[in-house]
Amino acid sequence: MSSAGPGYIVAEVTVHDAETYDQYVERSGPVLEKYGARLLAHAFPAQGELVVREGGREFERLVLVQFESLDRVTEFYDSDDYQAIVGLRHDSATSHVYHLQGVPGDVPSA
Repeated sequence: MSSAGPGYIVAEVTVHDAETYDQYVERSGPVLEKYGARLLAHAFPAQGELVVREGGREFERLVLVQFESLDRVTEFYDSDDYQAIVGLRHDSATSHVYHLQGVPGDVPSA
């Protein structure tokens, strides 16, 4: 892993067309794998797996994916492979997607 720490994608998603979104999920898996991503968590409030404790955000799903670095997140997101399928998500869901830098492993926790 990079000394700068891992990179992450955090996505808040509300699905409007489950069939098309399922195609997106199926097709994005191999692309995520190609870029060394690890799915760390996904939760669905409708199933009781996600509890919003504060704030007014309303979304159906939360997804957390880890990459070796923020640069790798950008490579994945901008790749021809991913750009060929991201439209499926855009067509089937409302999303807020964040790319963020992780904290290096040698930094004490707050």
